Amino acid sequence: MNTLQIDLSNQKQVRDFLSLPSRIYRDIPQWVPPLEGDERTRMNPKRYPYFKHSKAAFFLAYRDGIPVGRLTVLDNRPYNDHNHEQTAFFYHFECEPDPNSASSLFEVGFDWTRQRGLTKILGSKGFTALDGMGILVQGHDLRPALGSPYNPPYYADLIESAGFVRTNDIVSGY
Repeated sequence: MNTLQIDLSNQKQVRDFLSLPSRIYRDIPQWVPPLEGDERTRMNPKRYPYFKHSKAAFFLAYRDGIPVGRLTVLDNRPYNDHNHEQTAFFYHFECEPDPNSASSLFEVGFDWTRQRGLTKILGSKGFTALDGMGILVQGHDLRPALGSPYNPPYYADLIESAGFVRTNDIVSGY
């Protein structure tokens, strides 16, 4: 297992990061893929407005040269300044059903947050409020509502195994 922070100028690593969900969800008809152009823009510090005030790191886990997991960790400075906190957020978590890969991703994410002086990490929460929050824990047989995340059922176990605790529920109507 090799887990690394990707170099955003390395097009192969960016492509691996962006294409991983398509492989994980290839047999799941409920999944609605994001627009690749939007996702690519989010990874461009010169084009995406978030990077004018905050930082993010993008991580990939590889097994035998094949990407098996990904994670983004965010240091949202306006959030922390306004709330007088040192909180990071995780986003873009995608992973094969492999606890070792998930653990490796979260460990490098935790290291990144500690190096920045951040004292806790919450998620899943994206760059903006429109990115959706949390993970899906039931209703995997239904298409997600607009703004609601969709993920395989095993994600809750992978995330909780990394030490995260569910704090509240967000309910979506169908």
